[in-house]
Amino acid sequence: MRSAPQRTRLGTGALVWAGFDGPEAPGEYLDGVRTGRIGGALLFAFRGNTKSKEQVRAMLREIQAAARDGGLPPVPVAVDQEGGQVVRVAYRAVFPSAMAIGATGDPSYAEKAARAVAEGLRADGITVNHAPVCDVNTEARNPVIGTRSFGDDPAKVAAFAAAWVRGSEGAGVATTPKHFPGHGASAVDSHFKRVDVAADRATIERRDLVPFVAAFDAGATMVMTAHVRYPALDPLAPATISRPILTDLLRRELRFRGLCITDSLDMSGIEVDTPEHVIGRSIDAGIDAVMVTSHIDRQLAAAGWIERAASPDRVREALDRVSSFRERFATGVPNDDIDDEPARALAAEIAARSITHVGAPLPRLDGTVRVTVFIPGRVSPAEELSDPLGTLERALRNHLGGRLRFARDGQTPDGAGPLVVCTFSALFDAEQARAAQRLLVDGGVLCALRSPYDATLAPGHAALLTYGDVPASLNALAAVIAGERGPTGQLPVRLP
Repeated sequence: MRSAPQRTRLGTGALVWAGFDGPEAPGEYLDGVRTGRIGGALLFAFRGNTKSKEQVRAMLREIQAAARDGGLPPVPVAVDQEGGQVVRVAYRAVFPSAMAIGATGDPSYAEKAARAVAEGLRADGITVNHAPVCDVNTEARNPVIGTRSFGDDPAKVAAFAAAWVRGSEGAGVATTPKHFPGHGASAVDSHFKRVDVAADRATIERRDLVPFVAAFDAGATMVMTAHVRYPALDPLAPATISRPILTDLLRRELRFRGLCITDSLDMSGIEVDTPEHVIGRSIDAGIDAVMVTSHIDRQLAAAGWIERAASPDRVREALDRVSSFRERFATGVPNDDIDDEPARALAAEIAARSITHVGAPLPRLDGTVRVTVFIPGRVSPAEELSDPLGTLERALRNHLGGRLRFARDGQTPDGAGPLVVCTFSALFDAEQARAAQRLLVDGGVLCALRSPYDATLAPGHAALLTYGDVPASLNALAAVIAGERGPTGQLPVRLP
């Protein structure tokens, strides 16, 4: 009788997931993988990791070869491929934001999109997606979640999040519902500041936890924590280092059995102790993998920090989960490829279904149409998404031809005809907001290209909402402005 193959024994470095700069993994990083001090790879567009399919595949083959040379199984490779404003791999199909998917009113689109995204990632050797966002965006001025959320209704967010999990996990890519236990009520970005959510426990259970429970029930393999303090759950520590939240609530009450990973430990929201102590405290609290996204010295030292600072029982438990996870999800880079065109067509269909009209009736946009666009304060670092103004102008010219008069930076286009004013999250930019309101004094249409809450800047006017500026969404907006289709989206948030 043949015995079952023995599992490779992993050291504490398996609990350390790390990023790097550039289109190739540096030598020190590869040494960390080879010696088992780095146990997971994190890829980011803004760090130059994802330039092209060929480059990504070559890079990941080298990383997995390093693991193999060290006698170790492949390491899991993870990205944040949410769609909308958070896209790490832009050379494959790019989907509209979660809120745009929510605006279709149809959770099956979340499942289809997640499956298509997963198939594209897996084709390149990426088997972990840090999505879906399960945060319920109840704070209009939330600077970090916004359109990354499916909406502000817990039950609807739960339905879309569960659908996303089914689609991705069914295609072999692990999902990471985030940011547990909920970042949607925050008016502060935990990337830059320490954050508190002052809701009472009953509100957290009724509002924030509902989508996470649905995602877990749908089969989510992972969960990501929030660097947010919830005094009603733990008056002392943010969730990432909170045993009451990660052990008592997540494990015992909600009975989650998957892998629990931190958000990036580079973020200011978790700067409550030294990196060494934060990493040790997170493992003791219930974390199974830490994201040390930068600083190679920290990345290579983290395994030793865990050994010295975390309890042996907790480390063994985390290693058991990580070992099972690697067996199931970590893989080499396939030799074959997939056709991206069906996924691109699906992204276009979702975008078309998401464009939403609110406010006064849309005026007739016959004849010359004058469009002015403000310059966004931030663009995507992904090359294919880095020129939203140019993408919008090309889409409008394709649909309107010679009827278009186009201007940038809020300038008024020449000629007569109805005026369309396009904003980029002007609710967070007082100067842009005032300029948009001045332009619309005599009438016109507001197009909110990112935050739907921009519609509140022009009460009494017609507004079109796209929930993001990926090419599919901008092309869908152009088709509506040209009168080729109607705006059929359903508003997934309440406007203040």
